[in-house]
Amino acid sequence: MDTTIHVLHVDDEPSLADLAATFLERHDSRFSVQTATSVDAGLEALEEHSYDCVISDYDMPGSNGIEFLETVRERYDDIPFILFTGKGSEEVASQAISAGVTDYLQKESGTEQYEVLANRIGNVVDQSRTERELVQQQTIFETLIENLPVGVLVEDESRQVLAANSTLTNMFSEDLEPDSMIGKDCGRLLHELKDVFHDPEEFIDSIEDCLESRTPNEGEEFVLEDGRIIERDYIPYQLADGEANLWVYDDVTEDREQQRLLTGLFEESLDGIGIKEVITDDDGNPVDYRYLQLNEKFEELTGLDADQVEGRRATEAIDGIEETPFIEIFGEVALEGTTAQFEQYSAPLDRYYKISAFSPRPRQVITIFSDITEQKERERELQRFKFFIEHTPDFMVIMDEDLSVRYQSPASPMLDFTPLHVVGDNPLEHIHPDDRERVLENIQRLLENPDTVSSSEYRAKDADGNWRWFEDRGQNYIGTEPIDGLAISIRDITDRKRQEQELKRQNDRLEEFASIVSHDLRNPLNIAKGNVDQARTECESDYLEEIEYAHDRMETLIEDLLTLARKGDAVSDKEPVDLGELSDNCWRNIESSDASLVVESESVILADRSRLRQLLENLFRNAVEHGPPTDESGAVLESFDELIVSVGDLEDGFFVEDTGQGIPAEKQSAVFEPGHTTIEDGTGLGLRIVQQIVDAHGWEIRLAAGDDGGARFEITGVDSVESGERFDDQ
Repeated sequence: MDTTIHVLHVDDEPSLADLAATFLERHDSRFSVQTATSVDAGLEALEEHSYDCVISDYDMPGSNGIEFLETVRERYDDIPFILFTGKGSEEVASQAISAGVTDYLQKESGTEQYEVLANRIGNVVDQSRTERELVQQQTIFETLIENLPVGVLVEDESRQVLAANSTLTNMFSEDLEPDSMIGKDCGRLLHELKDVFHDPEEFIDSIEDCLESRTPNEGEEFVLEDGRIIERDYIPYQLADGEANLWVYDDVTEDREQQRLLTGLFEESLDGIGIKEVITDDDGNPVDYRYLQLNEKFEELTGLDADQVEGRRATEAIDGIEETPFIEIFGEVALEGTTAQFEQYSAPLDRYYKISAFSPRPRQVITIFSDITEQKERERELQRFKFFIEHTPDFMVIMDEDLSVRYQSPASPMLDFTPLHVVGDNPLEHIHPDDRERVLENIQRLLENPDTVSSSEYRAKDADGNWRWFEDRGQNYIGTEPIDGLAISIRDITDRKRQEQELKRQNDRLEEFASIVSHDLRNPLNIAKGNVDQARTECESDYLEEIEYAHDRMETLIEDLLTLARKGDAVSDKEPVDLGELSDNCWRNIESSDASLVVESESVILADRSRLRQLLENLFRNAVEHGPPTDESGAVLESFDELIVSVGDLEDGFFVEDTGQGIPAEKQSAVFEPGHTTIEDGTGLGLRIVQQIVDAHGWEIRLAAGDDGGARFEITGVDSVESGERFDDQ
């Protein structure tokens, strides 16, 4: 990750600008400072390069610093802007604040001012980068909720709808929108929609049972009036202000139909079907396979007893199988994820077989085979193939080597359009001109490499002359009967393409909205804080301290809430992190003058470094803020010496423990809930963020009492790197 901070410094005095650049880059090695001697030159530099911060003088020929700031805000509203001027006045500062200046600093004599300026630059850039990252996380979070493949509904304990998504409303009614459901009584909505269900009373009773027991319930199925099958999960949980219920609905009609179809095919198929697990040697080469499951037809087509074969290796069940190519072919399919269709004579069984093999998951292969020793069986196999082709939503064409179509499968009644009849034609003539070259390249690749499988997406006309999107999958069977040509399986993907385009539009709108909200939320607060500072120069009032306290608390709440909302349960790619070194670095960011850190960890763990840093800093801050143990009057116990925070290793994780006042047993179950705090100026979100980071990593956290009576947080389920490997914190 590039940590360089690119700074543009605009000042009509070149010597002062160069001097400032020298001191800034010397103070912080991350800085790269470019100078400009006029507003016009500064605007030109902003058009040519990207900068993390702009510094500008006020009094310059032509346009002054305020006018420069206003222009920058019009064109680059999110870039930090610091007015660094020798002409300081309340009027200039007020104008700068009104124009949206990020910081204001008056020039002074001596070089100490550049250290202050460097610190200001580092702070505003770090904050700006953090805000941009949070905007991105919020966009991802909101997009994820709306685009979940399942219907979601959340209601509170009064059965008022708190959240719903489009997948849910589309599942039950074309006229229902998610926004229209928010705030409505869920029970009333249920009665309005009950006729959608085949057995409304069963559905209503099941909901009432769930609400009464408040016990999680998964996989409950209901049939809709139109025949669709809906699977529902119920998850009760606790909000900060009461109970809530999460209902998740999934349309499993297609899954159930496929499951019944596959079960029927397996049990009733006229072909033999075998599920096998490929066995490899130490070098990963296939040397055998084990029979996992066989259908009844297996016995008839092989003459073997399925009960005696299942669970055994092929070399144990069939003498001489190692002399055939089956182990090699099935191994390639299972290990490389390819498919295979071939005819092969089995000497051990003295039969010819026609076999199709594919891999449903790594190291497994499913074989579908028929005995083609008798021509009659061959004819029956061809009939089954024809039935499948006619009833699949896909359709198929067979092309000769000159690309003329020799065969086109009948259109399935499942299609909502009529395919163009192309037998005798070159199908490229009906493909969109912008897609023809790409499709032709795939066909040429298929002709040149017969063992490959090609795939293309393109637009082509249907029988009504409409452009539709299609996806094809082609294989070269030239010279192989009965196809003797290029077999192209074609599927209509028009709806999917439309959904992809709509999703992109939604993402663009969400990102724009999140950017505006974040900007509009920060600016009023910054203006308010600036006005408080200005007011201090004009009067003294205890009310100003209260206002400043409120502003700081608002800013802390905004940061914590944005962390919860935007980062959510997501983690980046995990990497090895030296827990001890990261703990030392995190401690430097904690105001801990009356406390010390003891690191007893030697672990290198796999984690998202940035989120682990958040976890440690929140736990350290929690320990320091709650402070030493006190008696009933609030006085620190005389026996207490110093607050010590420790980080150490567990068998499958680590712990953070302090010698502070601890957490009472009756309050321990609530510490991870949003808003829970025991200090006056706490946000109650720090430990909630810790819980969220733990969940995002798939870890577990437990609160216990420390050896000295303080709080001890144990994080387990953590993956570690082999002992001895060390990694520096970046």
